[in-house]
Amino acid sequence: MSQPSDMIRPVTITPPDEKKRMTRSTATVLMMIGLLLSKLTGQLREILIVPIFGGLGVESDAFIIGFQIPDLFYQLLVGGAIQAAITPTLARAIERKREKAGWRSISIFINTAAVVMVLAVVLGELLAPLLIKTYNVGKNPQTIALAIRVTRALFPQVFFMMLAALCIGILNAYKKFGSTSFGPSIYNTCVVLSMVILGQATVNGPIRVAFGVMISALVFFLIQFFLARKEFRQYVFSLDIHDSGFRKLLRLAIPTLISGSIIQLNSIILTRFATQFDGAATALRQATTTWQLPYGVIVVAIGNVMLPSLAAACASKSQKQARTIYTQSLRSALFLIFPAAAIFLVMQADTIRAIFQWSSHYSEQAVVATAAILRWYCIAMVAQSVVFITNHAFYARRITHIALYNGILSLLLNTIFCYFLTKNEALSVSALSLSYMLTSLISAFLLYTLYRKGFKNAAPRRIWPFIIRLLLCTSVLMIAILLLAQLPISPAGKFWQLAWYGGRALLGFAAYLTIAWMIGLHESKMVQEKIRQLAGRLSVLIKSIKK
Repeated sequence: MSQPSDMIRPVTITPPDEKKRMTRSTATVLMMIGLLLSKLTGQLREILIVPIFGGLGVESDAFIIGFQIPDLFYQLLVGGAIQAAITPTLARAIERKREKAGWRSISIFINTAAVVMVLAVVLGELLAPLLIKTYNVGKNPQTIALAIRVTRALFPQVFFMMLAALCIGILNAYKKFGSTSFGPSIYNTCVVLSMVILGQATVNGPIRVAFGVMISALVFFLIQFFLARKEFRQYVFSLDIHDSGFRKLLRLAIPTLISGSIIQLNSIILTRFATQFDGAATALRQATTTWQLPYGVIVVAIGNVMLPSLAAACASKSQKQARTIYTQSLRSALFLIFPAAAIFLVMQADTIRAIFQWSSHYSEQAVVATAAILRWYCIAMVAQSVVFITNHAFYARRITHIALYNGILSLLLNTIFCYFLTKNEALSVSALSLSYMLTSLISAFLLYTLYRKGFKNAAPRRIWPFIIRLLLCTSVLMIAILLLAQLPISPAGKFWQLAWYGGRALLGFAAYLTIAWMIGLHESKMVQEKIRQLAGRLSVLIKSIKK
């Protein structure tokens, strides 16, 4: 369903009103807050799926499958084109004082995408039965029939999501991250309300919620358009597909659209092999959204903030600054994602239990099945961090075909791994996340190697020694949590269960930061400084409230 610290330093290559703009450090923190709220509200949406639809089974699987084809159409027609083409192109135009010319080409792109998307929605409505049946062979016929109805109800939302995403991409090009950080949270909140108000544990329940999701997407677009209204004053209505700037955008966008759709195709392939039991698709989805919670907050925030700054550095041909921006972003992402992955890995069942088990609808059997899937995703989380940041580094240089080739390779590898590993009955549904992990590791290694060899003057240095030191810190974190698990503590009630889980996670992270500080990782000092600053601001806020 359609999410640090001073380690991200200010960039000197910015538009003339630089003093009015936030530093990359502030922008990253702001975007992280927005993404955190988005992920939390999105996670609430995921939590509600099982209780709203009466447990893991036909209704929950149909609801999840119903999103996949509309999401694929979105990725095929607009998806990654925003990050790979719209944002860096407009950022470059602003940097080079060619904003008006850049807007003309982008306007043509927006208009063309809107027309094509309307036609695609109509086509999707007609082809939904054929498409759903094609990749859901072996599933319960009731699940397939209901998924078709959900798909048809959801297709119109793709149009509104596309328009909202275009608004966000344009605002990001102007580095107005404050205007883009909280819209997704509002969208997710509307979806949650739709589930609570319209959801039922009946065959019509998923259809009613799907209609509410479509309305939520419309609200999301209207909010983002309102925030971008000043920037859109330069919009022109034109469908001049012969415009040279538009054609350049198209050449940049097409490889990224295909590679972005490959991500969704990988999700569809995983669902295709999730035939072990009714509810397997739901368990797979929930394990996926769990690992994407820290990934989406940390890595996506860092990558999105990095993109316009790195694009500006590349436009000015400052290779040294480009290396600094990419290296700091990659190190920041890895420094924060390693402990998140380790916490999920060492407390996989507790993590699923804490997030999803709020009622008797979510059984211990469901916890075990979902936790087994999460296990391999924890390693994939680290690999995908490298993939995301490095893909964005290529996008900043207006190189999009690398992501395409890597995406095609990952699609083939994921299919092959799924085919063979699912034959091992002992692995059960966890074979799917194991396949994804192996594919992610290969993709990360290839992308990073290509960037290093392709841009030697801008390539990061001493990343492998940095990763080895992170592994040392992570080992201490895992040992600390395992030792805490030996204490004779069995919390009763959801509140104490969450408190005990959070306490172990925080103590483990504290051990991680301590070791990182002892071995001289400067990222640890910067994280600690940000924590102190946040604590100070909270203290001031509390005192002002008391007065």
